[in-house]
Amino acid sequence: MARRRNAGRILIMNQIGHRTSAIASKRPDAEYTPASGDIRALIEAKREGYLWRTDLTPDRVASVRQQLAAAEVAALPCPLLGVKTWLGRLAQFVTNAPAPEARSAQAAIFAEVCSDIPVGAWTPETRIAWTRQPDRNGYPVGSRWPAPGELYAHLRPFAEQIRSEVTGLREILAMAEQPREPELKRPDAQEMARAGALADAVIRELKAATAEGMNP
Repeated sequence: MARRRNAGRILIMNQIGHRTSAIASKRPDAEYTPASGDIRALIEAKREGYLWRTDLTPDRVASVRQQLAAAEVAALPCPLLGVKTWLGRLAQFVTNAPAPEARSAQAAIFAEVCSDIPVGAWTPETRIAWTRQPDRNGYPVGSRWPAPGELYAHLRPFAEQIRSEVTGLREILAMAEQPREPELKRPDAQEMARAGALADAVIRELKAATAEGMNP
């Protein structure tokens, strides 16, 4: 009986291990695409100060939540393995890439210099953007291996875009989650009559005061 329990535990632990490995091997930013269309328009409207609570329909709020969940994952720190993978693929596009062993050793330096560059900035899009840089003072920047500082300067705008998007989406959700102000209650007939009587009394007093002023 004890052997069966141990065998069952081992099987469960193996399954958990396989699932964890599968999750770890998946690119963390795979589900993230920068906000566009209606969501991007909402972020810009909030930033400019012309977004209203009535603009936030249930469908829009649901889309904002979904985009924020993906953006928050993309804003997480990039693991060293992600940096190594990005550099390894960049090596295929440049003419002076280091040998694999040297490249692997350099990855730790790149990761340290770019420690605040989130995982969502280490993408095929940013890699292609590096290769498409124009020549600088006659030097073919895009076709050469970057220095750590050069790569940081290249990736920083992409990182700032992700962080700015997260901030904007959180502000929109905070607006959507604010308690609604209670609607003004329409006065009933009795209240209307009371208000009318009060107004008539005020008018009579004004007329009386006016008449007294005209008759010394």
